[in-house]
Amino acid sequence: MTKRSVPAENFPFCTIEPSDGIVSVPDTRVDELGKLVGAAKLVHAAIEFKDIAGLVKNAHAGEGLGNQFLSHIREVDLILLVLRKFVNDDVVHVENRVNPAEDEEILMLELALADQRTINSAIPKYEKELKTNKDPHASIKITILKNLEATLNQSKPASLVLLDKNLDKDVHKWRRSLNLLTDKPILRLGNISNDVLNINHITDFEIDVLLEASLADLSKEERIELGVEGETGLDKLIQACYKKLNLATYLTAGEVEARAWTFSNGMTAPQCAGIIHSDFEKSFIKAEVIKYNDFIECGSRKTAIEKGLARTEGKDYLMKDGDVVEFKTNT
Repeated sequence: MTKRSVPAENFPFCTIEPSDGIVSVPDTRVDELGKLVGAAKLVHAAIEFKDIAGLVKNAHAGEGLGNQFLSHIREVDLILLVLRKFVNDDVVHVENRVNPAEDEEILMLELALADQRTINSAIPKYEKELKTNKDPHASIKITILKNLEATLNQSKPASLVLLDKNLDKDVHKWRRSLNLLTDKPILRLGNISNDVLNINHITDFEIDVLLEASLADLSKEERIELGVEGETGLDKLIQACYKKLNLATYLTAGEVEARAWTFSNGMTAPQCAGIIHSDFEKSFIKAEVIKYNDFIECGSRKTAIEKGLARTEGKDYLMKDGDVVEFKTNT
């Protein structure tokens, strides 16, 4: 779907190392802004997908080269479970059956068991530090670890164990540093087929991956001519990932370039400026913000300013999706 050619053989573990596919995030706002301001270059945001070999039972204990795969999963921001929902005897399954519900159960169990190993190895360390008084936060860390252990033992994800906001920031930082697999947001993609029998199982969304791969080079208009939905499966996947990760986009536009910048909802203007360059966050003075629709209707930044549609925002401003912004710094 990302137009990246990768090994895909009809046997388990045909790939060991993850395959990366980096694609632009579709956003017509970049193109429209670029036309208005006469930008020499258009720069869309990018998203990277890592195709990691499938987990099997007991992957946490090294079965099926599982330890290698689990280490790759720790590097990602979101886990996408690709669950087979079609029946086709010509495509093998590592368990010699097709059952997406059981596949999902195995995947989640293996992630949880890997997290349990992480927790079980950490508890003795902090119990030792509690006795030696080397870590002033050892006691609260042990409590958190045992809460995590109890949650995982109930087959629930670590993400359910939330910390009190009033706890020391170092404790919050330590909690994140555990990098637990079930702390990561998870999406379930059902891989279906229009040509064969599909099995009913609730997933977050469905894509006929084989069909989408065959249509990857077609334009929206060409897809519609063939009687296929204009929006690609990849577009849907990117939208789902952005929503799950709570991401949004702000825009910059000038003669040099029109560009989309990805940020997390809840970030302030200085933090968003820091995405462009780390120095901009420290030297932030103010942000001139125009809503995208206002910018397009006015036809230029100058007209938007004349009509009073440009706002000057300070350090506490929370950026919004679609903000067209110009940051002012003292650098």
